Amino acid sequence: MKRTAAVAFLLVFSLLLDARHQAAAQFAADAIKLPPVESARLENGIRLFCIRDNLPQVTIVVSVGFGRLYEKKENAGISELIAATISLGGSKNYPGEALHEKIDAMGGRLNVNSSWESTTISIKVLDRFKDEAFAIAADLAAGPNLGPPYLDNAKALVADSIRRKYDDPAEIAFSKVREIIFDGDGYGSFPTEEKIASYSPEQVRETWKKYCAGSGVMVGVSSSLDSAETNRLCRKYFSAISAGGGPLYDADIRKIRDRVKGNASKIFFYPKDIPQSTVIVGTVAPDIGYQGDYALEVMNYILGGGSFNSRLMTEIRVKRGLAYAVQSIVKFRFKTGLFLAFAQVENKTVGEALGLMYKNIDMISHEAISSKEIEWAQRSIANSFIFQFDTPMNILSNYMFIAYNNLPKDYFNSYIAHVNSVTGMDILAEARAVLDYGLVTVVVGNESVLSDLKKHGEIVILK
Repeated sequence: MKRTAAVAFLLVFSLLLDARHQAAAQFAADAIKLPPVESARLENGIRLFCIRDNLPQVTIVVSVGFGRLYEKKENAGISELIAATISLGGSKNYPGEALHEKIDAMGGRLNVNSSWESTTISIKVLDRFKDEAFAIAADLAAGPNLGPPYLDNAKALVADSIRRKYDDPAEIAFSKVREIIFDGDGYGSFPTEEKIASYSPEQVRETWKKYCAGSGVMVGVSSSLDSAETNRLCRKYFSAISAGGGPLYDADIRKIRDRVKGNASKIFFYPKDIPQSTVIVGTVAPDIGYQGDYALEVMNYILGGGSFNSRLMTEIRVKRGLAYAVQSIVKFRFKTGLFLAFAQVENKTVGEALGLMYKNIDMISHEAISSKEIEWAQRSIANSFIFQFDTPMNILSNYMFIAYNNLPKDYFNSYIAHVNSVTGMDILAEARAVLDYGLVTVVVGNESVLSDLKKHGEIVILK
């Protein structure tokens, strides 16, 4: 009785959401008019992007085009290690504790982190400290302290982070499925404690020097300063960075698809003594510049990206109560992308949940999709799209995203129009192109689930 009432509530709630979506759809489609961003290029090749903010503050983001996707098996984790070392060690002119004391004295914020595509240094201060902020950001990029003792302390932090990831079944599953799809390189980069411990100061310095140069660096500034003053400060402080730039990431999509196809009949199992299992299936997807991405985003929303109204959620959780969490994700990135669907289920229902995942993924690429589902997905995507641009810093980040990925300048302005033009035939064609190569399947769970999993494929035990 309680379950029936809960399902009824969810249905009513979804209808209310649809009504709100319909009322806002026209606004959402017309509202994406991004303000202009001033851009320039320094003599050393560094690209500058500036946007005005009414607040009396300066935020500087130095984005160096070296992240996890540039790593191979031989240097997995080195981008995270570099970011941690810079954060701890500062630079020649602003070393260690002196750096953080300086930032604290200004009431500012400093963050250094690595992502898939880049390593970023960001500083935020009141605009009266603009010169100090530009000097610090540039010095951290041009002359970071990447040797002992800071490197040794950073190794300990990163190793601890790796250990903690192995406590999280979902983290293990996501990492393993990427590792298998991309063979441990690029988006499959998979660091270990042993690898992190092996990197020498010379290796770390050479890696940073190779990529923190010229065309490989972008500087974004969101501030109350006018563009002339911002340009002056950038040229004054960032001209010390050398010209050049490291090689861009590349991927052999055909080779990656063949690897997926060769592993599609297997179930990769990571044993962990836990009461519930994490199930993930995935495959390679197109890159960010592919025109079929709009159809794939609509497809993914219908399949598992659309909250309680998506097919996977409806079939696995709402109707049958098999999963604590279930969703699908599609990410389009530089040179390649990734499709994933996952569920967290009780051990006794792993086989049934996995079968339903396979069934619904097959249906989305081979059976006609109703116009109602397509319109619902298009409205939802349109109405949430605006929140990518809710602050000047987010707007600036999206312009830098366009530059990094060599996308058309009107990419975001035309995005909703492209999504709204997607048809059912487009979805079927693009879904088949991605999903018909098969799926890599990873399960993290108790060994009691193996008998059910054997019904779906050959079991391969992961260490």
